[in-house]
Amino acid sequence: MRDAAKPFSPGAGRWVWVAGWLLAAAMLIAGFGGSALNQDFGDPDNAMRLVTVRDFLAGQNWFDSTQYRLNPPEGTVMHWARWIDAAIGAPIAFLTPLLGMPASETTVAFLWPLALLAMFLWLTVEVCGEIGAREGLKGEARIAGALVAALALPAIGKFAPGSFDHHNVELFLSMAAMLGLIRMGASPSAGGWAGAALGAAMATAAEGVPIVAAGALIAGLLWLVQPKVYRPGLMWLGAGLTLSTAGSFVILVPPDSWATPVCDAMSASFLGFGLAAGGVALILGGGLPPVLTQTLMRRGLAAVVLGSISVGMLWTLFPECAGGGYAALGTDMETYWLAQISETRSLAALAGDDPALILSLAGSAFAGVVAAGVYLRRRWRHAEGWIALGFLLAGWAMLSWQIRGAFFATAFAIPFGAWAAVRARQVWVADRSTFKLAGFVLATSVAAAAVWNTAAEQLQARLTPAVTLASYVERKGSAEACLQPEAFAALREIPEGIMLNHFTLGTGVLQWTQHAVMAAPYHRDADGVMAMITAMRSEPSVAQGIVTETAADYVLVCSALPETDFYARHPVDGVAPEDTLAARLESGDMPEWLAPVALTGTPLRLYRIIR
Repeated sequence: MRDAAKPFSPGAGRWVWVAGWLLAAAMLIAGFGGSALNQDFGDPDNAMRLVTVRDFLAGQNWFDSTQYRLNPPEGTVMHWARWIDAAIGAPIAFLTPLLGMPASETTVAFLWPLALLAMFLWLTVEVCGEIGAREGLKGEARIAGALVAALALPAIGKFAPGSFDHHNVELFLSMAAMLGLIRMGASPSAGGWAGAALGAAMATAAEGVPIVAAGALIAGLLWLVQPKVYRPGLMWLGAGLTLSTAGSFVILVPPDSWATPVCDAMSASFLGFGLAAGGVALILGGGLPPVLTQTLMRRGLAAVVLGSISVGMLWTLFPECAGGGYAALGTDMETYWLAQISETRSLAALAGDDPALILSLAGSAFAGVVAAGVYLRRRWRHAEGWIALGFLLAGWAMLSWQIRGAFFATAFAIPFGAWAAVRARQVWVADRSTFKLAGFVLATSVAAAAVWNTAAEQLQARLTPAVTLASYVERKGSAEACLQPEAFAALREIPEGIMLNHFTLGTGVLQWTQHAVMAAPYHRDADGVMAMITAMRSEPSVAQGIVTETAADYVLVCSALPETDFYARHPVDGVAPEDTLAARLESGDMPEWLAPVALTGTPLRLYRIIR
């Protein structure tokens, strides 16, 4: 047998994350940089975040998160964390005297996500090193981790230029929490910054709640199995989570709303959850009499009792949040709005609609679970693998519930994918057979999410007839033309007003014009969205009453958007599809209470409402 390759030293690859960052940044800039230069951000959340930052820099109160141009005159209270507005707005404000506002916004559209990408990659490479350290593969695992992370779509796409949305922040904070948990056995204070990261993730967005649950549960299980090793770290974690949650609450929630629970943002309900989880961690770590922690069974009983009390209190105090952030949505919003938001589909629903897409979204995450099983088969006594698996399973839970959780699952699979690649290489180097080489190539390939994206494209081409695929590509291109910055330019010449609009168009109007809109793709805008949806599904005479009861001055549509066909296919009871307002406007047969407004150089259609 040939000699195995010399192992890397423990410190080897410490700075390899820089190479991974350069590779990922180059690919993201090549793929998205041109659009970002034009402030064409693709995701409406990125555009809405920029609109929110503009309002904040224009003097909107820190505690006032209302978007007044969305469903006026009252506006819509947004559920996003203000601290991100400040973090993005500060460099824009600093650069504006030097570059002007548009150029400053564009510059920060590159700097913000790429800086977060650097921090995310450093944390990920460190986690990969911890996973590989047991076999003397720390340096190699770091190198592999940098490469696997750079190719980890869709997770890495959240750091593309123009990504103002909070998902990249959530990924960074989640990976910080994972690394802290892995290191808190040897360094208890690492549990403190793990807890702080968990609290900040929950304060940033509702997606942080399951991450907090996963992190707290993992820490509790570590203490349960090895109390002497993890008791100090569990106390640190409880303190970090408690202080981070309480601090975020005071900073982000106005005092007059401290007693008001909401289920999709930092509020009394999130505060209660964070304090409960942190408090349980503190009690288990150091607040119980020794007699209650002497055996595994007693520790388990204590944890169950305290956890049950906490859950019971939260359920009693905040029953409205038991169903999550969308719990307050009415039936019509779920049926006619949420059904059009593709990223909220479950993985099971996607299996019936578009099985090829599952490869792209879940392929590397599935490979990560398989690799985790192989890793833990021989290393089940060591905590780092179980910690990483706990986060990966949490990512899978979010992915299964709504496919937008794919970026979490993909990110949390990186450490196991990197370990599988370096372990397969080690096996091949020890025995340079064709079989072992094939295993190395396979392990390396399935670890890279980009490979799964390519496989999904190939499968889609085979499952879908060429004519259907060509038609889809054409329709997609037409729909995207409705959302280009150039499409909204003509609206700037129109007298300022309020538009009852396809909700897909809402953020573009807010970003590129002075107008207000009734609808945008946000669940808190239920009244404005449902007014538009109900009108489009109704016959024109009924729609007239719905539209004129709103504050709208115009009706704005784009026939190429999927919304048009959706409303025609889901008419109000008793209305033929071709008689809906949506179908009539698409065919050019407008009712007498709408007057067309001439627009040039745009696929958008605008009508003035005649009252």
